[in-house]
Amino acid sequence: MQSFQFTSFDFNPKTGTLLLDYKCGSYTFQEKIIFPGSPFDETLVSSLKPVFFLTHIALGISYYKAFCSEKIEIFSGELTLDEANFFNHFYLSGLGEFAIRNDLNLQGKISFPYSHETREKKLDINLKDEAFVAVGGGKDSCVTIEMLKSFKPTLFSVGIARPIEDCIKISSFNSVMVRREISPTLLKLNETGKVYNGHVPISGMIAFISFCLALLHQKRFVVLSNERSANVGNMKQGMLDVNHQWSKSFEFEESFYKLTKKFSPEFRYFSILRPLSEIHIAKLFAQKCEKYHSSFTSCNKAFKLDLHKRLNRWCGCCDKCRFVFLILAPFLSRPELIQVFGSNPLNDEMQEVGYKELLGLSGHKPFECVGEVEECRYAWFLLQNRPDWKDDILIQKIKVEQHEGNLFIPSLQHMIPEEFRDAFKRFIE
Repeated sequence: MQSFQFTSFDFNPKTGTLLLDYKCGSYTFQEKIIFPGSPFDETLVSSLKPVFFLTHIALGISYYKAFCSEKIEIFSGELTLDEANFFNHFYLSGLGEFAIRNDLNLQGKISFPYSHETREKKLDINLKDEAFVAVGGGKDSCVTIEMLKSFKPTLFSVGIARPIEDCIKISSFNSVMVRREISPTLLKLNETGKVYNGHVPISGMIAFISFCLALLHQKRFVVLSNERSANVGNMKQGMLDVNHQWSKSFEFEESFYKLTKKFSPEFRYFSILRPLSEIHIAKLFAQKCEKYHSSFTSCNKAFKLDLHKRLNRWCGCCDKCRFVFLILAPFLSRPELIQVFGSNPLNDEMQEVGYKELLGLSGHKPFECVGEVEECRYAWFLLQNRPDWKDDILIQKIKVEQHEGNLFIPSLQHMIPEEFRDAFKRFIE
């Protein structure tokens, strides 16, 4: 396939449906994003066409990856040079893990066309000092909800799964859901095994969806729950730092801010948890978010697109389960944590290889949303000296030495607006 084409997009204000169309060879694809709150004002919708256009380019990554075409053509609008550079980096870094797993090297092969024109005109939209908070059903977003409860935020999710639904219900805040329908053509192609498939920067894609959502509802803030540990990559491919969590990183957050401020300088997309390590967040969750303990879930198998393959909670044997169990173990009682997970991976010798990767003793950092080696080693070191954990099979078998370092000292690298900093400080004290 020599050319991947961004053919058209269209937003229906009556239904809140954004249609995104793509083509490659004889294959055509249409993705649907359905925003809550319709019907929308037609004048507002008309002014948002440049934002819908950027979303069209961002979400095309799911379809581009099937073929990794040598040529990219855009018929739905024109990118500026800065925007083209943003998407060159978005596709390259966002598909870093995908490229490794498919034995591809995309460096120097992704080039978005651009116009030499610039965008001088800002969007004429008045935004209210209100916030959307993204809910993923895991411990991090629960911490954010409790940290910002005095703001009475509106919670949002893209799609729904039982952990998300339960956490929203427990929070008692208002919520909205965006529906995303992937093109059936792509899903069928993926089943054939004749096209490339793999990880996409879903958090980055949701960033663009949330930009649309916020402007449609005229809210100024979109708050995420990405920690500083997301900045650390998994491995290198040439000069590229391959990071499973790249679109959760500070690098993405900063570049997304620079992109969006040219359209709406008031709008802010940021992570309130950016200064914190994963293990610090785990401690806060254990101590201050008790009401979510029996409902939260981070295991990806609870969020599978195929509803028939979804689990209700934890599988107990994947990298995510191993990691979350480990960093919560120092802060929750053994009976409570085992009850939450339904198992104890630390007492399962079949999980030795997975834990050695998390501890940096073999392989590389797993391609998953997990924390840094230092965090895992510190948690493991604590468990080695705890009477209720020290006799577990793997705690006995693997020994580490680790000091606390700066794991509980907030980083100064963040983009938290002034309005939210007091709430952050009060919650972590």
